[in-house]
Amino acid sequence: MRKAGFLMIMALLALPASALAQADEYSKPSLKDMTPNWQAAYNAGDAAALAALYTTDGVLHPPNSAPVDGREAIETFWTAVLESGGSTELTVKDMYSMGESAAEVGMWVGTGADGSHADHGHYTLIYKNVDGRWLIASDMWNSDMSQ
Repeated sequence: MRKAGFLMIMALLALPASALAQADEYSKPSLKDMTPNWQAAYNAGDAAALAALYTTDGVLHPPNSAPVDGREAIETFWTAVLESGGSTELTVKDMYSMGESAAEVGMWVGTGADGSHADHGHYTLIYKNVDGRWLIASDMWNSDMSQ
């Protein structure tokens, strides 16, 4: 009976450690803040702030275009896109934690500088934890509108 009681106490003591070990990585504020930070930088027209959210070797996969490799090229890409003005709204549908990586799947809606509906579609982001900071390693999106 003493052995069973001891084992039960040990199991109860182990629960908090087990629960901590299984905590979702994306519940960390730095990852939860990525989408609002990205959206704020885009809507402010700040290509440098957008590019800073990507890994140095990050890749954009724009629709109907070749991949854009590296933070410097990413900043150049967003600079050109942001020249037309407008804004975008992101809606996160799912996030998945995979240790030092995470994935986000969602929908986006683009609005033109005049406030008109410009485009909408889906996106997938792959995040990488770099020195304790979550950054975007891969950014792929598509348009749901007919060409």
